[in-house]
Formats: sequence, structure tokens, C-alpha cells
Amino acid sequence: MTGAAPSRTAARTAVVVSTYENPVALDLVLRGWARQRVRPEWIVVADDGSGPETAQVVRRWDAVQVRLPHGGGFGKCRVVNAAVLRARALGADWLLFTDGDWLPCRDLLARHLEERRPKRFVAGGGIRLSREASERMVAADVDLGAFERWGGNKPHYRWPRPVGRILDAIQPRRTPWKGGNSSAWLADVVRVGGYDERFGWGLEDNELGERLENAGVRGHSIRYSAPVYHLWHERPWLDPQALVRHQAMLTETRRTRAIWTAHGIHSHEA
Repeated sequence: MTGAAPSRTAARTAVVVSTYENPVALDLVLRGWARQRVRPEWIVVADDGSGPETAQVVRRWDAVQVRLPHGGGFGKCRVVNAAVLRARALGADWLLFTDGDWLPCRDLLARHLEERRPKRFVAGGGIRLSREASERMVAADVDLGAFERWGGNKPHYRWPRPVGRILDAIQPRRTPWKGGNSSAWLADVVRVGGYDERFGWGLEDNELGERLENAGVRGHSIRYSAPVYHLWHERPWLDPQALVRHQAMLTETRRTRAIWTAHGIHSHEA
């Protein structure tokens, strides 16, 4: 990324940002990553077949683009798996996963790295901004961190950071995997097969988290001190019938205590 050199604390850390045909939001999100107190070594944009405008945004912020042809529907699982392997080739060993419509608070990566431990993944909180707030967002709002004071649907998350840390400490510490704000050791993600690519939108994050837990990698919550802010958008990919199938697959993972999927990251290695 452009700007200051990455902190030594963040060395070998990559942020995987998934996106599809939303270059305006992606530009704001990458701008948010450029203002991080602790910087990642790499930003890897997992692009589900977007057009040239997205590629221009990626180049502007000196990120790495992994683009797969859009196969129709919601292809996040497939392209994120490919991005994980690219991050491994770059030399990353700790990954933070987010989406191209989630703005990071300034301390996001710093908090994740502070909680990095063996056999652990870390998950922060999420605040959904209104349609009005999202549509009036401009670059200066990101550069100055104004969006962090807007509150969205969870104004109680707007605690000063020291208070957020206290709240993190007294809440239940276990947490599910959240695709917009979770981090883990790259080796653990690869070991369980990454995302199951049979999933479209809905419960794909939960299922990956279940396999990590089954493999002994425990979720650790920092929801109050490490939020991301979701830019409003339509969700045309919602499919109630797919959600029924996804629930059945998630239930099967829980029943069998599976730790690996044959429909995941290893197909890209082959």
C-alpha cells in the first residue's frame, strides 16, 4: 500500500478484502486501510469478476488483486480462497478478512494483532450505517475518521477505545467467525480447507468458523474495541432456497465435527 512503511508489529500480515462491482465503496475502504495506526504488509483484493474500474482502484492504493471470472451468483468463497493462497505466496502468516463495503476503525488491525495467539481466531464487531449516511460519505469523512462517530445501528459500540477494551474483557470471549471482521493464522485457514465453495451468500462464515473450532482454533471476541462500519447497499443475491441448503450443510458440519472441506481451498492448489 502507499503511505508510511508497515509497522514491524504488522509484518507478514495481509488483509483480504472481498469485492464485486462496487469500486466507489472499495475506494473508501482502501482509504480507510491507508489510515490504520498499524499497517498491514499487504492488501489482497479478492475480486469476484469486477470490471476495469475496480482494477483502477486497486492500482491506486497499491494493493494486490486476485480476480476470478464471475460465475454468476455470489462467488465470494471461491475468490477469497484464491486470495488466501496469493497471500501465502507473498509470505503472509496472519490474515485479516473483511469486505469491500466495511470501513475499518483506525485501530482495527492493531487490536487484532494484540489478541493474536496460537490456536485462536479473532473477531471484531460490525456497525451498519444507514443508507443516507452511506450515500453522503466522502473521502474526507474517511480521512478524518468522521464515520467512526456516526454510530449506525449500534451506537453503544461508540465507546472510547479504553472502555471498549474493558467491555471486551467482561463479555463472553468466544465468538463465531465473521467474514467482514475476523483474523486468523493463514496455516489454520488452509488446514481446514478455507471456505466451502458450495456456499453462496448466507452461513458461509459460520460454517468456516465451525470447522476452525472443530480443529481446536477458538474464536476470541473484540467486538467493542474493533468495529467495522458497513456501507449500505442492496442485496440482490439473497436466495431463501439457498439458505435452506446452506443451513443443512452447516448442520452436517456440526453433526460430524468436520475440520476439513473437500470443496475448498485445495482445489486451487491443484
